[in-house]
Amino acid sequence: MDAKADEKLQVLETKQCEVCQKPAIHRCGGCRRVCYCSKQHQQDHWEQHKNVCRSYKICQNDDHSRHVVATRSLTPGEFILLEPPLIWGPSFNTVPICLGCGKAVNGENSRPCNKCGWPVCSTLCEKSPSHLPECRYTIQRGERVHIKKFGVPQPIYRCITILRCLYHKQFLPRSWKKLEKLLSSLGNHTSTVTSENEKQTIAEFIRRFFKVWAIFSMEDVMKVCEMVMINSHEVRLTDPPFIAIYSTTSMIEHNCRPNCTKSFTNLGQILITAAVPIQEGDNLSISYTDPLSGTQSRRYFLHETKFFWCRCERCEDPTELGTNFSALKCQSPDCDGYLLPKTFTDVQTLPDWICNICSRCVSSYSAHDVLERIEHDLYDLDKANVEECKHFLRTYESYLHENHFYFAGVEYIFCQLLGKSGVQLLSDEDLELKFHYCCHLESLLKVLAPAEKCILGTVLFEKFSSIMEIRRRKGSQELKNNHEECRAILHEVTELLKNEPDCLPEGKIYQKARAYLSNEVLMENENIDEN
Repeated sequence: MDAKADEKLQVLETKQCEVCQKPAIHRCGGCRRVCYCSKQHQQDHWEQHKNVCRSYKICQNDDHSRHVVATRSLTPGEFILLEPPLIWGPSFNTVPICLGCGKAVNGENSRPCNKCGWPVCSTLCEKSPSHLPECRYTIQRGERVHIKKFGVPQPIYRCITILRCLYHKQFLPRSWKKLEKLLSSLGNHTSTVTSENEKQTIAEFIRRFFKVWAIFSMEDVMKVCEMVMINSHEVRLTDPPFIAIYSTTSMIEHNCRPNCTKSFTNLGQILITAAVPIQEGDNLSISYTDPLSGTQSRRYFLHETKFFWCRCERCEDPTELGTNFSALKCQSPDCDGYLLPKTFTDVQTLPDWICNICSRCVSSYSAHDVLERIEHDLYDLDKANVEECKHFLRTYESYLHENHFYFAGVEYIFCQLLGKSGVQLLSDEDLELKFHYCCHLESLLKVLAPAEKCILGTVLFEKFSSIMEIRRRKGSQELKNNHEECRAILHEVTELLKNEPDCLPEGKIYQKARAYLSNEVLMENENIDEN
């Protein structure tokens, strides 16, 4: 971890060494709860500390499914795990990237690797250990790679992450053993027809193109393909994002309302912290999907990409914890009810949608027809246009519950659009609208997805900017009345976003929030220029 990322994980005030009680700033790398003044004192204390250091353990069910369990009670925000990736590489549908750093490349900012021809952005990236696997296998095939089209997805990049795993299998037995633990749990998953075809296509390409048919069997390569599909995490540190596989984090189970938050350092390490109070013996969970999508969308995504049907508490409850996040409004005259099926988890019978007030029934097909039409309009929506977003929200307010996930997605974009050039330029109506949507999203997120700290932190900062501008327009007395409220929001923002790297928008928001907290004059007198 780099110095800036590590600083964000430090408590601001100096702690005491566990051995000598002198001021200490070096934290235990395992639990980050205790500090030492020197490496010697850390070593001296290890025999006493090792039994309580880690807050988790890896367990296994009768069905051989590995999972991670808390070994003690954890409070929100508490550190659980920090680990580097075992493997990283481009996603399965990516434009050409530099295989040393992961950033997008084009004909002007890159050149072919002198040995293999794969595009790289610098001599440093050409010599990067990350690039060694595909470089070695390409040299071995006896012919260089030639990438001529940039800016559009290139199917050849789908093989890179799998190839890097296979390289570990052939040459790096110690790290391969860690990947083997992830491979051993694949028997619990049933791939879809689409994924089976994709695995076979990739495996056939790798064996033929790189001429490794004598080294890796079809079964070997297809198993690795599946392991990458199931265990990879998207990492947004570059544009486009890359994917990475982590030894322990990849064993943490999914939940649509998880109890843990994942963040990333500037170096691609994954950081897991507690999102809600966790009791000893609880399974640790993270989300593999978008928390701002509805139950059917989440479950379908998980089935197609991770090969299981989710049956977590949120998925089992058609009201999604009382929010009606997927509900349609009843169209019966003079009825204020909403429509939902009895369950979203019955994929065989597709039950009717029923109004909670008048008991009107609508077939699953009719409900899906309405949703598909709205989704089509949402897909065509110019999400950078404030007026188009307003029009969408007005058009479908008589069809969708006010908490519907289609609305939540547009409201999230809307909150960031309004005031992008400075909230002082907004009309009073738009300013109030921004504040209203921020409050609405805040309440939804705290119920549905308290672990999604990036989204909640961003929403709260947008809410802060709205309050600052509203109170400025109302005069000096209002400035004084709302001062503590604004400080409280900023403290919450910094707590939510303190682990986000500086290269991401959320990390930049964290820095802004800290700047406002440390500058009382700025807080009291200046407008918020958000971007």
